[in-house]
Amino acid sequence: MNAQDGVRKADGVRSRPVPQAECLMVFSPQSGRIHWLALDTWLLFELCDGRSVDAVAQGYAELAGDKLGGGDARARAERGLESLLGSRLIEAAPA
Repeated sequence: MNAQDGVRKADGVRSRPVPQAECLMVFSPQSGRIHWLALDTWLLFELCDGRSVDAVAQGYAELAGDKLGGGDARARAERGLESLLGSRLIEAAPA
C-alpha cells in the first residue's frame, strides 16, 4: 500500500460497537467473518474514509499517540492498516 493511496471501509461491511468489551464488532460479507477490533484498530478503521494512508497514520498519531502503547504510532498504524486490508475490512479508495 502506497502512502498516498486512499483507503476506505470495504463495501458492505457492517459494524457495531460493543462498549462493555471496548471493541467494535465488524462483519465482512466478502469473507463471511466477524472481526473484533480493539480500540487502536477501531480508531484506524474509523479513519479509513477515503483519506490517504499518510493522513490516516497522521490522524491516528494525533488522536492516539502514545496513549495506546506498543511503540511508534506510525508503525502501529501501518501494521493495523495492513491487518485491516488483509481481513478485507478496508480497501483502496477509487482515485
